[in-house]
Amino acid sequence: MSNRNKYLASLDIGSSKICCIIASKDSQDITEIIGLGYNEAKGISNGIISDFSMAIKSISSAISEAEKQAELKINEINISASSKVVATKQFNKKIPILEDRIKQDDINESLNLVMQEDYFLEKRVLHASPVAYAIDGANGIKNPVGMFGSNLEVEFIISTIGINHYKNYIECVTRCNVDIGQVVFSGLASGIAVLNDNELDLGAVVLEIGATKTSLSIFSKGNFLFSEVINFGGNDITQAIARFFGISFNEAEKIKIMHASVIEHSSDSEISFEIPSINFNNIENFINISKKDLYKIVEPFVENILKWTRVVIGKSGYEKIISNQLVITGGGAQLDGIAILAKNNLNYNSRIGFPKEFKSDLENNLDPSHSIALGIIQSIFKVKEYEKKQEINSFLTKKNKFSIVKNWMNEKFF
Repeated sequence: MSNRNKYLASLDIGSSKICCIIASKDSQDITEIIGLGYNEAKGISNGIISDFSMAIKSISSAISEAEKQAELKINEINISASSKVVATKQFNKKIPILEDRIKQDDINESLNLVMQEDYFLEKRVLHASPVAYAIDGANGIKNPVGMFGSNLEVEFIISTIGINHYKNYIECVTRCNVDIGQVVFSGLASGIAVLNDNELDLGAVVLEIGATKTSLSIFSKGNFLFSEVINFGGNDITQAIARFFGISFNEAEKIKIMHASVIEHSSDSEISFEIPSINFNNIENFINISKKDLYKIVEPFVENILKWTRVVIGKSGYEKIISNQLVITGGGAQLDGIAILAKNNLNYNSRIGFPKEFKSDLENNLDPSHSIALGIIQSIFKVKEYEKKQEINSFLTKKNKFSIVKNWMNEKFF
């Protein structure tokens, strides 16, 4: 078996870091992480390539580190597309059925007709998923294939990326001497990595708090339905800490990770620590910070994220069809008490989303910041498993205008 078939590699192109993961299947069919590489995301701003040469160096370094750990050279890598440059929309198409029974070809034809709309000019489709069907006006059809009808209506959820953003991603990665496999929307990848089967079926919200942006994705009945993003993330909290106390960004990031909490404790005013100051008027060049003061800075920022979350869920149109389950992931999910605060503010069952179904003997522990890269790995492995059992139609090729990935959970596209 070639390296390309035996191993899978993923690349999360974030705003603050690049994360490359190489994984394989062990003898028990468990996904094992065998290589993990990081680098600062230079040349990338808000998920957009801003400097080719710097971005290529950052990506190449992360890939090389992962290859060194895995002790192999990868030929192909699957990459994320940032929620900042991906749009997800709903489309409906009604078509006549030329024969008595509905075939898979009829669903494919309805998608082809959708794809002819002007909206898709200068765009690349990443994911297309039929999420609802109606036959002769009757809704609630789960799988129309084989059923009788005169007219079929299909509702699609389609995620697209601007063609130039797509080309910039491809150019940067291929210039690191690797081929591109699939390009996966980061919001979809996060959900795949952290949601369990019940959450995927009954419906859940995934809140991914990154360095410079926060994205919200909604899943239900095994389908990815909705996504929205705001230009606000963990770096904004870090900057506020740095400004308030007059310390460097790096020092502020350290105390945020080690000491910050969004839940106030009675003993917080008694707990303090010293941090080097950048204020030269401070003779001792150190500043004393209490956990209570830190709480007063951090908690309002997270409150604003949760207020935005409530508004977005409400306007999504899916609030009534999903369970009250919120899964928080991304680097910002590691803030102490964030799941408790979310539950209190939103009245949602809230938990931290750690990547599931993986094992690793590497020194680096897998945490919510790895969700996107691991979600890409998981989705591609699942598709490969599905391909062994089912005939996948010719849409799933890089030669086509778009790719569709089969939903292995309920035999729908996602």
